Amino acid sequence: MEKLIEYLTEHTLRGACTCGQCADAGPNPETNQPAGHTADLVFFKVAANPTAATPATAEDLKAALIAVGPNGAFGDCDLLDGQEHGYIEIGGWIGDQGLALRLMGLGAIVQPPLWQLITPYTLLGAGADKETVNRMAASGLLSILAKK
Repeated sequence: MEKLIEYLTEHTLRGACTCGQCADAGPNPETNQPAGHTADLVFFKVAANPTAATPATAEDLKAALIAVGPNGAFGDCDLLDGQEHGYIEIGGWIGDQGLALRLMGLGAIVQPPLWQLITPYTLLGAGADKETVNRMAASGLLSILAKK
């Protein structure tokens, strides 16, 4: 798991939390988000790190996932099985929900994407009420659907 976590740390940029409840968000977290092509994970946005020693690739991320296997920190999860997996489940597998969201975002923006994001925004549309979106995400409605 350590190599996957190192890969995510090196290859992703994470915005400040926008949920309004995290102490580390600071003032105006909406303005402290990565620029360019991002994945919106409700709580924050994730982008591939353009300054990483090597660019993030679908092949490398997939290889890292295969190397780790389905046995995780607090539960089992096979992210490449074609099933839907939520951030709470992935967080238990990787050992950290923040890293789970970074993984979900990176897997959705690498080319070709490893999975599709399912978020309140994808269900309700970009103009959905932020309070409703936050409540849905906090309840666990933030997941991926892996491509088989």
